[in-house]
Amino acid sequence: MTHPVPPAVADVLLAEILGRPTAHGLLGSLCDSVGGRPAGSDRAAAAEAWAHGLLAGWGLADVRYDPFEITAWTRGSLTAEVVAPSPWPLSALAHGNCPRSADLTGPVVDVGHAEPADWARLGDAVRGAVALADEDASAGVRVRHRSEKLAAAVAHGAAALLIHSRDAGNIARTGVCADGEAAIPSLGISFEDGQRLKRLLDAGTVPIAHVATTNTFASRTTRTVLADLPGTERPDEIVLAGAHLDSWDVAQGATDNGLGSAIVLETARVLALLHAAGIRPRRTLRFALWAAEEIGLLGSHRYVDAHGAALPLHVGVMNFDMTGDPYGYWTPGHAPNRLLGALADQLAPLGMRRAFDDKAGLHSDHEPFMLAGVPVVGLKAVLPPEVGRYYHGFGDTFDKVAVAPFARAACVGAHTLWALADAPNRPLPHLPPGDVRAMLERADLIEALQVAGYHGPAMRMSATRP
Repeated sequence: MTHPVPPAVADVLLAEILGRPTAHGLLGSLCDSVGGRPAGSDRAAAAEAWAHGLLAGWGLADVRYDPFEITAWTRGSLTAEVVAPSPWPLSALAHGNCPRSADLTGPVVDVGHAEPADWARLGDAVRGAVALADEDASAGVRVRHRSEKLAAAVAHGAAALLIHSRDAGNIARTGVCADGEAAIPSLGISFEDGQRLKRLLDAGTVPIAHVATTNTFASRTTRTVLADLPGTERPDEIVLAGAHLDSWDVAQGATDNGLGSAIVLETARVLALLHAAGIRPRRTLRFALWAAEEIGLLGSHRYVDAHGAALPLHVGVMNFDMTGDPYGYWTPGHAPNRLLGALADQLAPLGMRRAFDDKAGLHSDHEPFMLAGVPVVGLKAVLPPEVGRYYHGFGDTFDKVAVAPFARAACVGAHTLWALADAPNRPLPHLPPGDVRAMLERADLIEALQVAGYHGPAMRMSATRP
């Protein structure tokens, strides 16, 4: 197979993105001038206007907002401390959608990975206690999302949940913990605090913890930003590139997900240059800066709901979320693809190889499209541990976003978007509901979807389930 991206296109993509990675510097300005961007906040609105202005200035077509109402959670006061046997304050952050008000004191119980076997082992010992979990999982078992761990803690009668970080360095992490207001407080605490609590428990001492918090919920407006580059032969068919622009409030939202947003903007900038020069693929390229991802993928779910009749015309969706240095392709539910294999060969000088993964995953804006059967093409990539460890914490700042891997990811992304949009035939088929359901079952994701409040179209059960 010849190179999927012709030299006239590849030369521009390589020269512009590797030689002039413009969106990287623009992200630095956003991080320093706006910072964290919780959905529905004034800072989120400023970021949305920033992205809209860039896309319009680069000459994309139909640059527009998709506004919608959300229930926005705002962090308030938090006291998290051990009061006995020896008092100390915990390094802690309330998880998003933590209750409006709570004030409780209880014994700490170690629930390990918060897996079913942990709850069964502890039985009634969890009732009325402050459950202490980690961020990990048993060998060979899927890591449960914090919302799943909280749902289990509530079901077993815990008074609160503490999830300690896996990373040392006094790092506490936030993140949404429930679909709507949580029933009990859920906090991220530091690795060091978690280890201290476990040492006390192992020594036969039961620590007593006190948690008091107040938070607010309010109706707010937030906006996804959309823009197009119309195709030539098949303008009704769409290849979409998206990333969420919102972030948590405690830092700058640099790697999560200013990085992904900047990759999408960089691909839009350079593909718009080609478009202006009359070099255009067969299909329309659409770019999305999603709103409200951090509180439930609300912007991308809204798009999928609104475009239900047009989803069969969506040929492929790429999602960029904390995207590191790329080396392969992730196509959930799809076997290795001939087009992407040839593209990996073409992009070998950038570090790409024929590394494929088809296992389903959740908790980012590809999810609504994947559930609807739309082909998802993601990048398998490496984000260095010294960078990823700060996500959802105070250290997620622009200095963590290195320019070289950013440029490689944007360059691979732009080539991939072009190849998908210009392929003579659709590279990947849509999956019917039964195949989607089977894919989710293979990855053990049904319970995770239910806990997250999935309200989309019913998926047919596979033959292995009643």
